[in-house]
Amino acid sequence: MSRREGIGLAAGVAALALGGVAAGFRLERELIGKRLRPAIGGADAEPFFALRSEGREVETIDGVKLHVEVDEPDDQEDADGSRPTLVFLHGYALSLDCWYFQRRDLRGKYRMIFYDHRSHGRSGRSSASLSRISQLGADLTQILREVAGPGPVILIGHSMGGMTVMELARQHPEWFGATGPIDGVGPIIGVGLVCTSSDDLLDRHPVRGLPGRLLARAAVPAMAALNRIPTVVEQTRQAGSDLAWLLTGLMTFPSPVPPAYVKFVGEMLAQTPLDVIADFYPAFADLDESEALRVINQLPTAVVGAKQDLVTPFRHTELMIEELPNADVLILDPCGHMAMIEYHERVTRVLANLVTRATGGDGGDRVQAMEASRGLPPS
Repeated sequence: MSRREGIGLAAGVAALALGGVAAGFRLERELIGKRLRPAIGGADAEPFFALRSEGREVETIDGVKLHVEVDEPDDQEDADGSRPTLVFLHGYALSLDCWYFQRRDLRGKYRMIFYDHRSHGRSGRSSASLSRISQLGADLTQILREVAGPGPVILIGHSMGGMTVMELARQHPEWFGATGPIDGVGPIIGVGLVCTSSDDLLDRHPVRGLPGRLLARAAVPAMAALNRIPTVVEQTRQAGSDLAWLLTGLMTFPSPVPPAYVKFVGEMLAQTPLDVIADFYPAFADLDESEALRVINQLPTAVVGAKQDLVTPFRHTELMIEELPNADVLILDPCGHMAMIEYHERVTRVLANLVTRATGGDGGDRVQAMEASRGLPPS
């Protein structure tokens, strides 16, 4: 194989493997196939993308408007301001909708904030130069100041959202474990990290035999070039929609899940433009949040990892567990990158336990959470 052919192959695999099916395909409603439609619809279908509240915009210093939604608790009484606000941060190429099950099951119990990262979901587009984890940390700072308020906060991040939480701990360690608000930001009293990484994701790629650095160099110009020929890309997406269905399922859900879950993730991925995928891809190189983990380790923490995660491979979870010896750990097997959908009940239970611990309780169902972390069924 020539060097040119090798680069072309690497670019194609990169767009598929880490950029996900979002970069190469999208799931076309009309091309999924009649045989799958009965399983997707029906009376038991979840109303994905419908569980939303009235949004507001937070304009960043560089002029990007972030889409933010706030769910208030059913019981509004909080005289001493001790109830925590839960802030959920989504991952690469997704949107705030990925937290559907947690939002559904925890709604009304806590004040919860959901927002779309810059260039994702319904937020405004960012320049490529600011499509970096450091900027996402600055965006989170603004969300905390303008939306969360001075009360206690628990941060919950998936994938790139978890990296953003760690970046905030690096930028503002004084907020983590504080006894009161600092600069208008309430004390951060707990952290949940779901299928994420604290170190360089591009050092070794999960596709065996393909060096991550080569993929990183090749994928960015390849995806940018594809974005300039939308007709060709659209034809490829249409022709490959059934393949996209299979790949989304294989890469995202190694355990059996309803077809609607696969479609839900595929549609979120499809909403992210190719050039956004390219803009953020280099952000995962040279990542080192070991300093941040030392800050986070002071707090009640929960870590969720998936044995078959192809985006943030399980070895990254193992490294975080070593740095967070006091964390509750939930290891799911078989499970892929979208653990909060694939095993939503178990992930939600661990996050609810985190809130209990962070607010001074004994963890409630912590024994069950730790049993689940060892792969045992809930007691």
